[in-house]
Order: sequence, then C-alpha cells, then structure tokens
Amino acid sequence: MAAFSPSSSSFPTTILCLLLFFPPRSLSNPSPGSGLVSFTGGKGNYPMMAREFLTAHNKVRSTVAERPFQWDRQLARVAKRWSEVRRADCALKHSRGPFGENMFWGSGWTWRAADAVTEWASEKDFYDAATNSCAVGRMCGHFTQIIWNSTVRIGCGRTECYGGGVIITCNYDPPGNYVGEFPLNATA
Repeated sequence: MAAFSPSSSSFPTTILCLLLFFPPRSLSNPSPGSGLVSFTGGKGNYPMMAREFLTAHNKVRSTVAERPFQWDRQLARVAKRWSEVRRADCALKHSRGPFGENMFWGSGWTWRAADAVTEWASEKDFYDAATNSCAVGRMCGHFTQIIWNSTVRIGCGRTECYGGGVIITCNYDPPGNYVGEFPLNATA
C-alpha cells in the first residue's frame, strides 16, 4: 500500500492499493457477458452509481482510443460483496479472485465512484508507455488496468466502513496487468 496526499491539505488522505496477483487467464468469467448492461441504449433504469463508474472509466479509456467498457452486474455483485467483507476494518486487502481488481479507500463519507476512478487515472503521469513501467517509487497499475485493451467488462461496489470512510472495489474481466505485456497491445 502507498499513501497518497494531495497537495491541498483540505482533501482527506487517500490510500491506493494495486493488485499484485496475476490470475491465469483461464479463470476469468466462465460465462462472459451473462450480466452485461449497456447504458447507451436506454435498456432500463439502472443505479446512478453504476452509470457513474462506467462513465468515469470510459472517459479514461477514450483518452487512448480504447473501446468502452460494458457494465457487468455479476462483476458488480462480486465487487460489492468484497467491499462489504472489508467494511469492519476498511483494509485494502485484495480478494485474490479471478478478476482484475482496483481498490480505493477514502476517509469521510462523501467519496463517489468518479473520485476513485480519478485517483486511479492520475497514475497516468507515472506510466511510461515506451518502457511499460512505472516511475521509480510510484504506482501506475490501477491506470494500466483501466486502459488494458483486452478488458471489456467492469463491475464496481462502494461500501461505507463501520469506523468511517468509504471503500470502493472495481473488478475487471478479462483481467489485465500481465507481466511483460503492454496494456494497449493486449488482445482478448
């Protein structure tokens, strides 16, 4: 885990954690697309938070001309369940499940979906695409998971912790961040 402190002291401290477990590709969602939801076709009244997660992620992906993510309810259920498991201690401990996973913790109760995605996307400044590496002493894996070319589905969950604060988990399928692979060259 690494601590993140914005330059302005008016913001709460944020802690980001990167999934270091790289699951085998064969463990990704056994029935891809079974819970897919598109917000562009007017197919129902889905929760605003899901729309906010999807919009924020796709805004980041569009900066590198990637295809947009689709929201997957199954992934969202898994992410929400894991956030709820972490509710008592609000610890950024990864589930070690078969999906890619970004986690975010913020003190206070006002953190929104877009705030977490903005924090992860800010790692772009520390990613060197030419060498496919992070700047020394910096994290960039949250950002590379978001732009990973072969990842097509996301689902996220947000939970308020008992001791205060918010924990947000997003799952990505198929997962990304494979050692030696470049995010924009990864193919499904």
